[in-house]
Amino acid sequence: MIELVITSGLLPEGSVQLVSGGVGDLFDHLTEQDVVGFTGSASTAARLRSHPSVIRNAVRFNAEADSLNMSILGPDATPGTAEFDLFVKQLVTEMTVKAGQKCTAIRRAFVPAAIVDDVVAATSERLAKIVIGNPASKDVRMGPLAGLEQREEVRRSLKSLLEAGKLVFGDPERTDVVDADFERGAFLSPLLVRCDDPNAAAPHEVEAFGPVSTVLPYENVEQVIDLAARGKGSLAGSIVTADSDFARQVVLGAAPWHGRLLVLDSTDAAESTGHGSPMPALVHGGPGRAGGGEEMGGIRGVMHYLQRTAVQGSPALLAKSPDAGWLAATGPSPTCIPSARASHSCGSGTRWWLALVRSRWPTSIISPNSPATLSMRTPTNKPPRPTRCLAGSSRTAI
Repeated sequence: MIELVITSGLLPEGSVQLVSGGVGDLFDHLTEQDVVGFTGSASTAARLRSHPSVIRNAVRFNAEADSLNMSILGPDATPGTAEFDLFVKQLVTEMTVKAGQKCTAIRRAFVPAAIVDDVVAATSERLAKIVIGNPASKDVRMGPLAGLEQREEVRRSLKSLLEAGKLVFGDPERTDVVDADFERGAFLSPLLVRCDDPNAAAPHEVEAFGPVSTVLPYENVEQVIDLAARGKGSLAGSIVTADSDFARQVVLGAAPWHGRLLVLDSTDAAESTGHGSPMPALVHGGPGRAGGGEEMGGIRGVMHYLQRTAVQGSPALLAKSPDAGWLAATGPSPTCIPSARASHSCGSGTRWWLALVRSRWPTSIISPNSPATLSMRTPTNKPPRPTRCLAGSSRTAI
């Protein structure tokens, strides 16, 4: 792909380079005019961010790191409801797409304690139908991991998770594969872990970067908000519920710890891009362990050093709450909390986007009838950055 881009002549010579393998002493040559974008583990991001050249030259560093993304099943979503089925389907999808090797995959599945057995049974039943093997075979729905080393890393992480819970689906040592060799192909069964103690440390600290998710119980909304925060910063989260009040409480409580949140119910499921879809218009980044950066994002450029969370959901559900301070998604224009301090920016995006900021409530929405975004930010001790334009190779206010 890079070769095609270069030979096309569409970009200036030297503007794109590809290094396959180690980068040697590349970081030693970073200057004040450079920017580093990194995707990978939180531990590697921390090591690169602390490189002497990055610190000395204040090199701009954007990290998108691993995170313990969560999905929450609302107490209203009992077996037999559309939301229950959506939760299970989404969990299986996030476990098996790319064999679970994506930064936004669901690692922690929080469900009401009374229906843990039902969720485990329904998820296991759907996982049993996933055909693993050669992706070129038409019936195959999940391929191998990136390599043998990656498979061993997932197995090691699984052992840590099993110290806190038990394996309720899958076998890390063996699974049937189609048109492939299990050992040479680095294949791995989807692995569902059940942890009955939601306060156990491992599920909130260990990420098995593969087809692995842990089901954890919760008793009430306050507890599940606290549990969501124990991931110490995530890229994506989802709340599957038809109860707008429950959705409101979770979003307002979990927003400071997530780059984006999806509120999923039967009314928006057909148009939803899914829990982990990194669409071009979506915020892709998150606080804390998730790297503290932001890639893509339809709402850009205004005081971007502040944490903000994008929320996607049906206007009908988000506007149901009796608390007018939550959202009033009526009329053709975006509506906002009048007491918040505002700065305006326009951005593209899907039609139900709501921007949130750390320690503040929802502040803007792209209504179904308006492409504009009114984006609000809360002040910090840092001065606001100026509007930026492209000037040469760096961005300079003019």
